[in-house]
Amino acid sequence: MEEQPPRHAGRRARPGSTRGALGFALTGALFSAALFGAALVLDKPWFKDLLDVRLGPAGQQNPSAQSTGKAASRPPSEVRTEAPPPGFEEADTPLGEPVAPQVGSDSYKFLAVNGDGSPVGYSPCRPLHYVVSDDLAPAGAQQLVSDAITTISAATGITFVYDGTTSEQPSPQRSPYQPDAYGERWAPLLIAWTTPDVAPQLKGKVIGTGGSTHYSYDDGPKTFVTGSLDLDAPQIADELLDPDGHLYATAVILHELSHVMGLDHVTDFSQLMYPEIGTPEGLSAGDLNGLHELSKAQCRKDL
Repeated sequence: MEEQPPRHAGRRARPGSTRGALGFALTGALFSAALFGAALVLDKPWFKDLLDVRLGPAGQQNPSAQSTGKAASRPPSEVRTEAPPPGFEEADTPLGEPVAPQVGSDSYKFLAVNGDGSPVGYSPCRPLHYVVSDDLAPAGAQQLVSDAITTISAATGITFVYDGTTSEQPSPQRSPYQPDAYGERWAPLLIAWTTPDVAPQLKGKVIGTGGSTHYSYDDGPKTFVTGSLDLDAPQIADELLDPDGHLYATAVILHELSHVMGLDHVTDFSQLMYPEIGTPEGLSAGDLNGLHELSKAQCRKDL
């Protein structure tokens, strides 16, 4: 049952979230051994990654993160105390132009859609700022993150802006508005190299999670305003010891960034958004077409 925010005069802002989780799945006898905690060595010919997407309905955020926006005609002196002033860095037109997929494909699915069936995405008319909690980042990992962001930016047209490192730690109840830490704007996307001790959602086979928070007024269209991506630093560090480990680490980051953008899992095994990753070859036609559709989200000067 969807939890309803408290009612106020004017328009009501509803927060919500989507999130995906990435982990290891070992087939056959090896899977049975893994269930009992046996020490196993990943062997790339049979390496598989299981992904478990968890959807958060509107209002399931930390109550302190819920926002109640006023009507567009509110007086300039009125301040939204639980959301930033609207329209920060929002342009009249999209900032970038996504690269059109070379091959058409309908092998994609969205984590959330609006009432008219359009996918929930980020506004293409403002930059998406991001910060990295990198104290535990494996050697060379920062380049993997920046390369993956370049790939996602080209596919979506979203302009990413790196705001540097942060001491912020991941949290399932992360507030999308943190003025003391980031100023009067939506908090930047948080990419955290962390451990299961800090981020319990990474316990067990999970190697990474990613998702975003969306806002809407009343029953109006939803738009993502920020997100987070948590990566199990020790597991990925182990992967990077192998000659082709950077390929698998990149696949993990790309997959979770695609969740952040709004893509869900698909049943087509040739896509990166399939629940298992065999040979990590990057984004496929369905992935690229889905990300291209997300690039068509509307501008939101009201958020």
